[in-house]
Amino acid sequence: MATEVEKKLARQPYFDLNSLTQSVIVTYKAGAKLDKIVSVRAAYVDICNKPNVRGTVVSLPGSPGSHNDIKYMRDSFETHNIRLVCTNWPGSEFVTGGLRDSYTNDERNSYMKALMEKLELNRVDKLIIMGHSRSGETALQLAHLLSADKSWPLVGAAMLNSPGFVPHRGISVRMTFINTLAFLIKLRCRAIDCFLFPILDWFYNDVVGLRVADGKVSAAAVLPMQTFAFAQQKATIDEMRSRPWIRMFYAYGSKDFLVAESDSEELAMYFKGDHYIINDAKEAEEAIPEIWKSYASGHPYVTANFKNEGHYLQKTCPEFLIQVLAGMFEVETV
Repeated sequence: MATEVEKKLARQPYFDLNSLTQSVIVTYKAGAKLDKIVSVRAAYVDICNKPNVRGTVVSLPGSPGSHNDIKYMRDSFETHNIRLVCTNWPGSEFVTGGLRDSYTNDERNSYMKALMEKLELNRVDKLIIMGHSRSGETALQLAHLLSADKSWPLVGAAMLNSPGFVPHRGISVRMTFINTLAFLIKLRCRAIDCFLFPILDWFYNDVVGLRVADGKVSAAAVLPMQTFAFAQQKATIDEMRSRPWIRMFYAYGSKDFLVAESDSEELAMYFKGDHYIINDAKEAEEAIPEIWKSYASGHPYVTANFKNEGHYLQKTCPEFLIQVLAGMFEVETV
């Protein structure tokens, strides 16, 4: 069920960032064993790309999502002089090619790292990776991958509305059906696809409840449902503890229609960082300086629970999130 803020935003005129897209050719290692070389044309959106920004944030959309997942934050990034690079995944309507990818986490990480290198984001001054929903764990994994290489200017990662250590309720009761769909998708049979794609379109839009452009994009959205890290995130978080110079932020809503509050809380508590419970706009505003103090005190992990928000915090709490990102960039550790 939509929250009050989501209902209010739904009544506003539709807009997107499609007119701002640029594209590049991205070559990366693909396949379940990363033994294939794939090239795709990937669209992206680059906001506030100018000298002397406070930092650069790379946003990773959901499954497959798009650059429009972060559209409600555009104005906040420009106002706060932070560069935002909105990416797209292979299989989405904004990436040409990659429809035969395996959609494993290693492959997704391979693609995103290659895209960031293509855009020379390894040469910016300060970099944060921000993942929404399915890509929350991708932000964590990429932070782990890139922080092992000191040539990357990575300072932090943000996980928004990210599932926890167990299958979320959007897929847990449908795994048999999802596995069957995935098996049929992987056959790559045109005759089957003629019947399968309309079913996938219905399943993702009407059953799961997420908007997807068509059956082909739905196929690319179903396969990553099989490759969540879930409990494997614990090992990644444990290893990140030895890299305290990387700041992490995890935020979730109690009214998330996909992820149960208890599952999100379990993930938040595993970070063992400062945890903030936010009930309204006033508490959100008051939490910002406290979160900055957490980072200043040398606490690299901060988590926040929005009691009255849902699955789209980047849509309903853009100003709060941009303030947290600014703090991750600029707050000096005392």
